Amino acid sequence: MSVLIADNDRAVSGLLTEVLGQAGIKPAHAYDGEEARRMAMEPGVEVLVCDLDMPGATGLEVLESLRGLDRQPLVVVISGYLDAKIEAELRTMRFVKEVLRKPFDLLGFAAVVRRLLALARQADGGRVGDGAEQEQAADG
Repeated sequence: MSVLIADNDRAVSGLLTEVLGQAGIKPAHAYDGEEARRMAMEPGVEVLVCDLDMPGATGLEVLESLRGLDRQPLVVVISGYLDAKIEAELRTMRFVKEVLRKPFDLLGFAAVVRRLLALARQADGGRVGDGAEQEQAADG
């Protein structure tokens, strides 16, 4: 698993999956915060797309739990609502690379995920995954 989408809204998750699929990326899914927290800690997760409003644990709680990891996934936060306090908290997390407010440009979203996958693989020496997503993204 290279990309994990954590969003309790299955319609949004499905749409993001479709967009990433067109770029050759097949993400895994978490539909609540506890599942997202557990899955995001797995070593194969290079990029986490995380909504902030989820049951079980909020997206912010999921991200807080990643702070102690030796290697955090690169994170794209997606949210329909961000206040100044939350934005300030997100800025303290060096692994949060993008914050997108819903609704956002889907093609831009796919480009962000491709870029972060490439960064994660470069930082990891290209060892994680088979590179198929990156090759297909480069072709598209």
